[in-house]
Amino acid sequence: MLAVLLSTSSLVNVANHLRRRHTVARWACYTLAGHAFVTCQTASASTAPPGFEPRRVEGIGGGFDMLSDQPIANIDVLYPPSLNGSWVCERRVAGVEGDVGQAQGAWKLLGGTGDLQSTERYQVRFIDLRRASDAMTGLDGQRYYGDVFDRGFEIESRTGGATVRWDARAPNLLQYARTSGGPGSAAELKVVQRNVELPNEKGWGSNELIRVTTTTSAFGSSFDVTYATRVQRRWRRATTEEGDRVVEGLEIMKTYRVLDGVAGVEMPTSTLKSTIRLTRPYETRPTRR
Repeated sequence: MLAVLLSTSSLVNVANHLRRRHTVARWACYTLAGHAFVTCQTASASTAPPGFEPRRVEGIGGGFDMLSDQPIANIDVLYPPSLNGSWVCERRVAGVEGDVGQAQGAWKLLGGTGDLQSTERYQVRFIDLRRASDAMTGLDGQRYYGDVFDRGFEIESRTGGATVRWDARAPNLLQYARTSGGPGSAAELKVVQRNVELPNEKGWGSNELIRVTTTTSAFGSSFDVTYATRVQRRWRRATTEEGDRVVEGLEIMKTYRVLDGVAGVEMPTSTLKSTIRLTRPYETRPTRR
């Protein structure tokens, strides 16, 4: 009888301990969500067969399920073939609206270094994969292979040497870890939605919704945290006063509050605007005779 009582008492203690840990974990998640556009990921069981899972955003206006594994096409944003090769990128933050802390947090997770007032300068490059899906019509009416932006090279260059995993033929997923280590120094960037404007005489652009996942710690436990960030870019060709070719861009980065994995994409919590200027590391002006 005593053994049974001890066993029962032990089970009660274990149950209470697990309940306290569960409560602390949930409280920490809600605390994080109250100060940022995040959700803490927890495992959930589903009895529906694969392919028949109920959509979690049905009936929610303007919501996007950031935890959905619905695939999108691997066809990346296409750039004019004249951009092939290396460029020097200069980025300046032009303005921030809404929660500055959230804007800076997303900006850093997407590769930003320093603070928002600092001008960033680093190397980028464009590559030609020679895929049939990358065929495009140039301004001269001829057919060409479009270039894609080397996202892995940009993160490595922008962060000053982060370890990056990215495949140009599967461009929707990128993982990196900064050499500094610590919370927020490693992240997974996954494009979950993309719209593309192909190059034309007025320019070209893209609109991508990115799921950013990183790890943070609270109360002695680690949590996977999901951010929802939309990156919109618009590009155009230009020339310097000396006649060198440049590419000018405007980037708008928006953050959204995420609750239970669903991002409220109708109302951003912050909006950050940046100007981007690409110049060749060598002269491109016409030779004068």
